[in-house]
Amino acid sequence: MSLTDSLTTALRRIPIPSPLHDHRTAILASAAVLGTSLIFPAAYRDYQLFKSYGQGGIPNNLAGWLIVRLLMQPLGREMLSTDEYERRVAATAGQGPGSEGYLLVSETQLASRSAAARPFVGPHVVPQRQMTQLPEQAIMEKLRGSFLAFGRRNEHLVKLSQSLAERHSDALFLADHLRPTEITQRTRGEISHVHTGKDHSLHVILAPADCKKVIDAGWGQRHAFSGTAAMSILSLGLLPGIPWEYLLIYAPRTEAEIETVMQIVAASVKFATGREDVR
Repeated sequence: MSLTDSLTTALRRIPIPSPLHDHRTAILASAAVLGTSLIFPAAYRDYQLFKSYGQGGIPNNLAGWLIVRLLMQPLGREMLSTDEYERRVAATAGQGPGSEGYLLVSETQLASRSAAARPFVGPHVVPQRQMTQLPEQAIMEKLRGSFLAFGRRNEHLVKLSQSLAERHSDALFLADHLRPTEITQRTRGEISHVHTGKDHSLHVILAPADCKKVIDAGWGQRHAFSGTAAMSILSLGLLPGIPWEYLLIYAPRTEAEIETVMQIVAASVKFATGREDVR
């Protein structure tokens, strides 16, 4: 074979893109550009929303956001149904004061939120934060003062210490001399804390009957991990799952609502300790 024939054969073997191939390539390239232009701004807005929550149990930075979105978010559940609490109440009916709950507030007090829509709670599973219907600064300060005063009045039942769940807030823990229940073992002794960084919502543990009352009255909702093994899975078994009884309580907007919130905190302590001598 001559040199000319060899070159001719080699050139014939070089793939020449067809118009159809070029068209498909252009479509894919356009789709990639369009997808990037849509995803990046949406992701950036989501990250900025996450940053706006402030400090919590998860780092308030890019690493924390990625952990939440990629690992934690798929494990969250809905937060408003009360079927599980109804089953638990029915199963323990007549077995003690806790079966009917510990929350001692009037229907009028609980009804203060029933006429309004629930506040918007951020879409990230952690940190769980209320974004609308936020209290004024004076109400925030009074709530913090009431919470700390409650802890000091009830040192026979609780102790004040930094929240293990939030790491940046004071929390009520079961007093050292009291025997932990199965619920307080799962929360590592933590009973309640206030999110003092921005919204001043709270997390509490409540008796199933009180969980139903609070959710039905529009005063709160579950954590997205409540009643799941998510925390155990994510920590490779080092942490227990969050119990069904772990609720978010919306921030009070008035002095009257501070009283309602503190009654909910008192009910939480009664449930955690099994004691009625809350001051």
